[in-house]
Amino acid sequence: MTSNGHLQSVRADLPAIHRYIYLNTGTCGPLPRPAIEAMALQAQDEADWGRIRFEVYEQELWPKMARLRAAFGRLMGVRPEEIALSHNTTDGLNTAIWGQPWTAGDEIVVTDLEHEGGVMPAVLAARKFGLKLRTLRLLDLPADDMPNVVADELGPRSRLLIISHVSWANGVLVPLAQVVEAAHARGCQVAVDGAQSAGATPLALAESGVDYYAVPGQKWLCGPEGIGALYVRRERWDHLSPTYTGYYALDERAKPAWDCFGRLVLAPDARRYEASSIYHPAVSGMLASLAWLEEKVGWEWIFARMERLREYARERLSANPHLSIFTPPQAAGLLHFYLPEGVDVAQVDAGLAARGIRIRRIPHMNCLRLSTGFWNTEEEVDALVEALEELVGR
Repeated sequence: MTSNGHLQSVRADLPAIHRYIYLNTGTCGPLPRPAIEAMALQAQDEADWGRIRFEVYEQELWPKMARLRAAFGRLMGVRPEEIALSHNTTDGLNTAIWGQPWTAGDEIVVTDLEHEGGVMPAVLAARKFGLKLRTLRLLDLPADDMPNVVADELGPRSRLLIISHVSWANGVLVPLAQVVEAAHARGCQVAVDGAQSAGATPLALAESGVDYYAVPGQKWLCGPEGIGALYVRRERWDHLSPTYTGYYALDERAKPAWDCFGRLVLAPDARRYEASSIYHPAVSGMLASLAWLEEKVGWEWIFARMERLREYARERLSANPHLSIFTPPQAAGLLHFYLPEGVDVAQVDAGLAARGIRIRRIPHMNCLRLSTGFWNTEEEVDALVEALEELVGR
């Protein structure tokens, strides 16, 4: 099949992108038909038969969860036993932050690239445990300079660095392996917000040395909301304590795995960080989405297509002197640009929506953010450019 034929085949599987020009995958990606059908089938089964058949758990849900951990493991380049299923990125980051053996006076470190989902649990942990919160200023730096800042700024009490692999705020692709190496040299572990990277750039987490990596299902992986994954490096299992727990965290081989007198045997792998049940249709939908991406669309084609389209969009938008792109060359699927001074970003966003173009505004930065999904077309980028010319000038 030709590249254009493959693109059209992929687009045919995504109903939502035919409603409008879909340029906001950084918030939520479109659901592919296999995921929609898998979720609908599972939900209908629950409606028809109820949810009390224990054999469904043993024969369907739990095997699906195992296959889903394996699929996330392949995506991240790690072993499936190092994957815990979660509800989203924020859920995973909270697990990585709150499970640390904190001592008053330790430093928890964030950067000015972060989403509130990474910063808020760090702030609350600092308040609860008497930690010092340190913020690294990386937003205006070239990506290649970031490891040096990490090396220079971390101190002897720095215990955990929370950093995005791809920043939601400016789209930069952080040189993860080098940042991790710099942090580890200072005795500091690294927890990564993978919300804008998983499915948007190749991952090789085992090689990177990263300690914890949280991802969502609903963005670049085109899965349902309410499901994601947390990678916990094997060497950190004894270091990171589960912060809330339940039946799904138990070692099913232990007889009994718990009792009312203090016995508790946790799963021997990252499943110990899974506390309770996950919505069965979401598991089915996420598994179907990952299979669709891996088997039908193809990761190599996805990453190449997104890079070409991002750079096409960069070239077209850069031609308009009223727009100022500030996403650096090291990027993944996001492209951020400022509007002229005095132009109301909310009005421009509304004007684009009225023209059938869905994009993302970042209010506190007075900018717009474009997501170049692998299903998007050059013609859709052209339509955005033309609409912006009408709204802000050319």
